[in-house]
Amino acid sequence: MTTMMMMMSFKRSFLPAAGLALLALFLRAGARLIPGFADAYAAMTNAFWVNSLGRLFSIFPFSFVEFSIYALLLLLLFRLILLAVSARARKNFPQAFGAWLLLIAVVFFLFEANEDVYFYRTPFSSFHGIGNGEYSTEDLAETARMLAEEANRYGALVQRDENGIMQLGGRAGARTAGAMEELGELYPELSGWYPRPKPIAVSRLMSLVNMSGIYSAYTIEANYNREMLPYNIPFTMSHELSHLKGILMENEANFAAYLNCMNADDADIHYSGALLGWIYCGNELYRRDRELWRGIAATLAPEVNADLDANTEFWKRMEGRASEAAESFNDSYLKAHGQADGTKSYDRVVDLIVSYENEKRTQKDGSR
Repeated sequence: MTTMMMMMSFKRSFLPAAGLALLALFLRAGARLIPGFADAYAAMTNAFWVNSLGRLFSIFPFSFVEFSIYALLLLLLFRLILLAVSARARKNFPQAFGAWLLLIAVVFFLFEANEDVYFYRTPFSSFHGIGNGEYSTEDLAETARMLAEEANRYGALVQRDENGIMQLGGRAGARTAGAMEELGELYPELSGWYPRPKPIAVSRLMSLVNMSGIYSAYTIEANYNREMLPYNIPFTMSHELSHLKGILMENEANFAAYLNCMNADDADIHYSGALLGWIYCGNELYRRDRELWRGIAATLAPEVNADLDANTEFWKRMEGRASEAAESFNDSYLKAHGQADGTKSYDRVVDLIVSYENEKRTQKDGSR
C-alpha cells in the first residue's frame, strides 16, 4: 500500500472519529453547563438507545461487553507484537492507528450518550418528593423493624440448599426485568422495556475487586456477579437495570432496586429487597443506637442470619489489595461525577427508604 493510500485510509477513520468526539464533548459540556439539558436529553433519547443497542445486544445470552473486552485486549496484544517483529506492520501503522482511533471515539461517544450525561439530570427521588435528609432514630428503627419482619417472612418462603442458604428460583433475570417493567407503570422514569440482566462469566474478577454488578453504557447491558450470595442478585440486577434508564446516582439506583424488589410478588426477589434494605437501614441504626439495633437484629430468623453470615464470610475471603484499589478508583470516579460522598453514596439510600416508608405509614394511618 502506498503512503498516499495509507494516509487516505487514515483520514477515512479520522474524520468520523473527530465528529463523534466533538459530539461527545458537546454532550459533556451541555450536561454540565446548560440547566435542564440532561433532563431533556433523557426524555428524548433514552428509549431510543434502550430499544436499539439494548435490544441488539440482548440477543446474546452472555455479556457481550465482557467478551468484547477480552477480545480487544488480545487484539491489542497481537498488534503490539506485530509492531515489534514486523516491518510491514510498522509501515501500515497509520492505517491501524486510524481504526483504533475510531474505536476510541465510539467508546467515548457512547459513554457520554448513555452514562455521563445522566449524572446531571434531576434526581429520580426529587421527581416524587422522596427524601429530605431528615428523619428521627425512631423513624429509622420502625423501618428497620418492618424490614426485619419482611426478611423473616419471605426468608421462610424461598428455596434453600442443603446448608440452609437461599437459592434463586428459575428465570430470575427475566422475572426481575419483568418486575422493573411493572414498576415503570408507577414511575414514568422507569417505564419501558428492559433487557434480561446477564451474569459475568469470569465473576471471580468482580469478587476480587468487591463488585456486585456493572452497567455497560456501550451495549446497554446490566451485568452482575454470579459468585456472590444469591440473595444479593435480584437487588443488584434491579440496581444495574435502573442505570440503563438513566438513574446513575448510586443511592438513587439502590432506591429503585429497593422499590422493585419490595413491590415484587416473587419471594426470592422480595426477600432480596427486604434483606438488603435491612442491611442498609440496620447499619445506620447501629451507628446511631447500638442497643436499639441489637434488639431488632435479635428478631431475625436463623435462616436469615445464615444468609448474612455466609455473605460476610464470602466477602472476607475476597479482601485484598485488588479490592482496596478498586474501592479507591470507584470512590474517585463517583466524586468526579458529582457524588460528593463517593462510595458512601450507596449507603445514602437509607434516607430515601425511610422517607418512602414514613410516607406509606402516614397514608395508611390517614386512611383508617
